[in-house]
Amino acid sequence: MISFILVCLLLLCVLFAGLPVGFALGTASVVLIAVFALPMKIVAATVFGSLDSFVILAVPLYVLMSQILLDGRIGDELFEVMNVWVRHLPGGLAIATILACGFFAAISGSSAATAVTIGMVAYPAMMERGYDKKFTLGLLGCGGTLGILIPPSIPLIVYGSITEESVGKLFIAGIIPGLVLTAILIIYAVIRSKMGGFAPMVPATWNDRFRVMRKNIWGMLLPVLILGGIYTGAFTPTEAAAVGLFYSLILTLLIYRTLKIQDLPGICMKAVGTACMIAMIIAGALLFGRVMTMLEIPQKLTELIIDWKLSAMMFVVAMNILMLVLGCILETVSIIMLTMPLVAPIMVALSIDPIWYAIVLTVNLEMALITPPVGMNLYVIKGIAPDIRMSEIVKGVAPFVLLLAAFLVLTILFPAMSTWLPNMMK
Repeated sequence: MISFILVCLLLLCVLFAGLPVGFALGTASVVLIAVFALPMKIVAATVFGSLDSFVILAVPLYVLMSQILLDGRIGDELFEVMNVWVRHLPGGLAIATILACGFFAAISGSSAATAVTIGMVAYPAMMERGYDKKFTLGLLGCGGTLGILIPPSIPLIVYGSITEESVGKLFIAGIIPGLVLTAILIIYAVIRSKMGGFAPMVPATWNDRFRVMRKNIWGMLLPVLILGGIYTGAFTPTEAAAVGLFYSLILTLLIYRTLKIQDLPGICMKAVGTACMIAMIIAGALLFGRVMTMLEIPQKLTELIIDWKLSAMMFVVAMNILMLVLGCILETVSIIMLTMPLVAPIMVALSIDPIWYAIVLTVNLEMALITPPVGMNLYVIKGIAPDIRMSEIVKGVAPFVLLLAAFLVLTILFPAMSTWLPNMMK
């Protein structure tokens, strides 16, 4: 275990030196290769091999699709659809916000894109109707986290690439938990709205509802196209990303005309920046995992867990506590890439269902997205309007962190919620 301690100390040093996570993992790997006299040729082979993957190809495609939908203001249309159907209910605007977040999550795969896209239209609307500011900010921050639970999900693609699990099954596994969490958030929003005395709006007429539905029917079909194609086996998740990207271009350029051809180079440059960041994390983490495997650290950890006689449930609880800590200092993809090369062999030894664990991990990562100091959704929400302070966001998300913690317990106690649909797939 001396080598394991050296690995941990070295990784902590490079992380806290301020290096980006991908470069920190790569630097630690190269130093370990030199210290333990491992073959240096594994660096190039692993870095290039890690990105030469049909599964990983889905990541830049979903990132680009998400950016197109974000800049094309598709969130405005989705919020309008949800609003005309529920605005007359107690907390109608809050319900519309959660439903719009859930729907946009089903086409973007990104929590940050979900939070900012829906937030830009929902925040001013809720402020105008007198909703509590902290509650609104917390609702948007937590609603955005649905982006990594409801498929498609970039973290689930990364998880599948490491564990070699079917990304299609991982996507389908997130549907029921995503719907349950959406329902929990709606119930909480209604209760808070009644307590706060937020007045419902005038009901929309049936003519208005059908007019809005006809106007936005093409956007509503996008998640049906992606998820339906994956579930029926018409195409793989990577092919679904390509189909969704092509459809989103038609949607924003030809149908809604919210984008122009000259907007595409700027959109592509934004997407390339995000995709390259994820790619560097993947390459660095897989190199780090390769080095640890050559040092036999996963095998030794597996033997240690078995010697301690930890049950599968005890191990999952311990890992969730670790994830809560890591979630305060790292973002979602980094957490997956850092831990799963070590955790995957132990899961096999303890007969833990990898599909179920993926959803448990994703719910934990949702909490990471709204916990300071590194919670990405906190900073995304802050950028929506100039009058938003970070202290207000942190106070606003606090009750939602507790809601996610309770939902995490439900996900652990009821595995069928995550595994029933994947087991039904062909």
